[in-house]
Amino acid sequence: MTPLSRLKTVADAALESVGAALDATPLSHRRHRIAVTGLQRSGKTVFITAFAHALMTAARAPMTAFPFFPWREHVRSVELLEIPGVPRFPFEERLAQLLGDTPAWPAPTTGLSGLRVRIRHDDVGLLRSVVSSTVTTDLDLIDYPGEWLLDLPMLGQSFRDWSRQMEELAHSAGRRDLAAPWLDAVRGLDAEAPENPAELARIAGLYRDYLVRCRQERGLCFVQPGRFAMEGDTVDPHASFFPLSTVRAGLGANFGAGIGAAKRGTMGAALLARHAAYLKQVRQFYGDVFGRLGKQVLLVDLLSALQQGREPFADLGLAIRSISDAFEELKHPLLRLLPMAKVERLALVATKADHVTADQHANLVNLLRDMVGEPFLLATARQSGLLAVASVKATTDLKLKVNDLATPFLRGIPAGRAEVLDIQPGVIPGTIPAADQWDETGFNIRRFEPPRLGPGFADRPLPHVNLDKVLQFLLARTGP
Repeated sequence: MTPLSRLKTVADAALESVGAALDATPLSHRRHRIAVTGLQRSGKTVFITAFAHALMTAARAPMTAFPFFPWREHVRSVELLEIPGVPRFPFEERLAQLLGDTPAWPAPTTGLSGLRVRIRHDDVGLLRSVVSSTVTTDLDLIDYPGEWLLDLPMLGQSFRDWSRQMEELAHSAGRRDLAAPWLDAVRGLDAEAPENPAELARIAGLYRDYLVRCRQERGLCFVQPGRFAMEGDTVDPHASFFPLSTVRAGLGANFGAGIGAAKRGTMGAALLARHAAYLKQVRQFYGDVFGRLGKQVLLVDLLSALQQGREPFADLGLAIRSISDAFEELKHPLLRLLPMAKVERLALVATKADHVTADQHANLVNLLRDMVGEPFLLATARQSGLLAVASVKATTDLKLKVNDLATPFLRGIPAGRAEVLDIQPGVIPGTIPAADQWDETGFNIRRFEPPRLGPGFADRPLPHVNLDKVLQFLLARTGP
């Protein structure tokens, strides 16, 4: 069974269960479905673990531990449940890693998983005297890999347009050497030759190797198809495909515009058919699993990309804009390829905000704003929001004298070290640096070991930055 086939099986079960729940939900039972994903080491597993733990414990904790919690004075009980048809998110195991004697960042999850936080509380709404004095609110957290989200923009492109974009990227300075084996092989491919599955599989393997190396060796995240670059996933060689240049001599101008644009039984026709079949499965998967989800959280590790340099940062920007544009395009009546057009809240979250001092959080949000682009934000003003968040705060802020000036520092344990150090991360640009400014930036982004929290935090939210504001944004009404 191929990865997409397995995903389809999970999706079918999830859709059936979600649909039944929608039909049966009474007025005294409310449900919020929140999809969470992130792009390459953005801290998705830590976010879901800390978020679920906060929802479980906020009612008993001081208000300062999790300021926004609308049910605080009215909670009767909170419990964690499975979401029918969806593999359970390993919450207890991941929380134990954070609270252990030797804390460790939780191991990342792979594939689809979920967790339902059920809160029973007194109803403070207008209907409380009509329906019931007690209401059940379910917060369904759906965890899925960011690589799956990278395939979303492909649904709005023809094979020809997608190939042109991918080949243009492959010839960029940061990718050209990695792409060379695949590019050399594809140059020799005759699209009008009889279909040769073995040759297609060989070239597809080279293309997948290129995608994996982009991620592992260069820290690049905009790779498509995203599922082809996932470690541990097997790809059926008889279903895999790759971009095929549409500007080489010998290919007609209409090649790649549709299935009928290549002669049946040829190499070109096989690629077009495989590409179309893949998009059909992706479309079905998103429609089944995420079509009914009203809220999406997209986690972005801007700081690591910024530290890596201009090329990885530009690549991350391309991925974010492509995904954002895909969400917006799917709202157009003529382009509603998916029920995902129903997404009512899209939270774009810059993670690891504790890796810079508090006075730089505004710059971090502004940098994310510049990356996404004002046109998208203006078009989705009521549906989208930008936040700087640390799911688990690993540092503390302090000021030390530098040349007789009070200067912001962070105190924490740098990754790979055992001792606490004071580090000056510097100033984060509030806009994307110009091409000639990258060598002049004055920031020093470091990774940190998790804080030593211990069992005292088993019944209270973990220290964080703005995690409660994510909940506040997701629950806010989008209407006038």
